[in-house]
Amino acid sequence: MKRSIFWLLPMVLLLSCTGCKKEEQNIKYKIKKAELGTVEYTVRQIIRNSDESWKFFGDRKVLFSVKATLKAGIDLDKLSEEDIEVRGSQIKITLPQPEIVALNIKPDDIKLAYSKVSALRTEYSQKEIDEILTAGERSIREDESLRSSIVDDAKANAREFFEILLRASGYNDIEVAFEDE
Repeated sequence: MKRSIFWLLPMVLLLSCTGCKKEEQNIKYKIKKAELGTVEYTVRQIIRNSDESWKFFGDRKVLFSVKATLKAGIDLDKLSEEDIEVRGSQIKITLPQPEIVALNIKPDDIKLAYSKVSALRTEYSQKEIDEILTAGERSIREDESLRSSIVDDAKANAREFFEILLRASGYNDIEVAFEDE
């Protein structure tokens, strides 16, 4: 599993303070409708199928090696004014939970690793291969241990990103939290 962080997305949060007294400072922000991608995973998955129907006529098996890229991040469209609290140089921002925003499998990253079809059996049709690969993609999407790892890393990276951004905006005491924590 290879992980990399991608930070270079459009600036999604512009913070500015107004007013004379620190207690009266307001945050004005502008959110572009975007997702802040904070982590990318590349995984390899083996997808196999063994057609057990008509087994007495011989074997019919196939095995694919698939490389998939998953990206996770924060949907900033869900961020509201109530999610940002300012008290002088203190700020608390409550972000939406990270989610997997993309799962990509390029056709070039799908490799037939093994195929065995006995003489009395028919080859896999393209429709059957598509169904097998779709089931494989679904198993990647539904893998809870992978999902947990990528979401945890997305949280850590989003927290670090916003701490750096807010510190650069002049805040000293910064708390970055997530909904339902």
